[in-house]
Amino acid sequence: MKILMLAWEFPPNIVGGLGRHSYNLVKALSKLGINIDLFLPRGEYTIIPGVDYTILPEEIKFSVYSSIQNLNMTYSDLIGRVMAYADSAARAAIKKNFDIIHANDWLTALAGVKIKELTGKKLIMTIHSTEYTRTIGHPWKFIEDIERMAVQKADVVVTVSEYSKKMISDLYGIPLEKIKVIYNAIDESEYSKRRLNANSKLVLYVGRLSPQKGVDHLIRAFKIVSQSDKDAVLGIAGEGPELEKLVDISIDLNLQGKVVFFGRVSEDELRFLYSIASVFVMPSVSEPFGITALEAIASRVPTIISIESGVSEVVNNTFKVNFWDSNQMADIILGILNYSEVGEELSKNAYTEIKKLTWENSARQFIDIYKQLMAH
Repeated sequence: MKILMLAWEFPPNIVGGLGRHSYNLVKALSKLGINIDLFLPRGEYTIIPGVDYTILPEEIKFSVYSSIQNLNMTYSDLIGRVMAYADSAARAAIKKNFDIIHANDWLTALAGVKIKELTGKKLIMTIHSTEYTRTIGHPWKFIEDIERMAVQKADVVVTVSEYSKKMISDLYGIPLEKIKVIYNAIDESEYSKRRLNANSKLVLYVGRLSPQKGVDHLIRAFKIVSQSDKDAVLGIAGEGPELEKLVDISIDLNLQGKVVFFGRVSEDELRFLYSIASVFVMPSVSEPFGITALEAIASRVPTIISIESGVSEVVNNTFKVNFWDSNQMADIILGILNYSEVGEELSKNAYTEIKKLTWENSARQFIDIYKQLMAH
């Protein structure tokens, strides 16, 4: 069995969960004996032994979600690159021998559909997040149209939570039975269980700074926290188009020196932040899954997640809040900061829960789908 895997992000070029998912899934599939031809845009990548790499001539700007002045111009540029990726991938694919096409998100969807039409091979479409979710109900029509076309033409659609499955079905009129849920996973061995400074009172957020992520609600909650606990600090790791707005909110709330924007951090810096954090908060307005919550749990950090997240389906030992309820969010943060034993017990139980969420288990579920498609 040989899989043609279409990916956009891949370490070290990672913007969010998509790149981590692609890397870990490819690695796990390869270990289980699946031959993979991995199509990537031009760049330098982490090499996984046994995987064939096809590097396409188009170079992708991985900083597309950075703090930028002109989103219209950036998205116009991005769409051009997506179309160029599709053309190059199609030209390369017709010279290859493979059994199944596996595309990831709208970024590689055009390529997946083109290759399916040229070769007649079956297409799996993994949807990690919808355009509707990313833009909180204000989708770019061009991107939304690509998603709709891709999920309609795919033979199987895979997504990362029941929450996301229902949304895809509702948005694009896809029968629920065509959509399979395979949860994201975590290699917990990559994250340190050793707490470097449990008394740091660092409240940590990690992720893109976009409207979907709800960081503005976290900052407002932290204002309440800081009024009760003068030693608490909010650390925000990540970049995105909301940066200036979030800085302005922090200044308006007189939180200078209390909110620290770390920007984009390396993997080593991220692990260090997890090791000193007292509590991790994922306040997403809408989150198909939320891999950063698993990273925090693997690092034994007490974790608060929004009810509006896919990860809430598989982890029970976290505090769950409505993203808009800043008062409740503040109360829980203060509870963890003031009563460390509560957070420690919660994080210990959550850590036990995530042990079943392995990339090998996820890979085996994908292999079952590959086999089913090849049998028909």
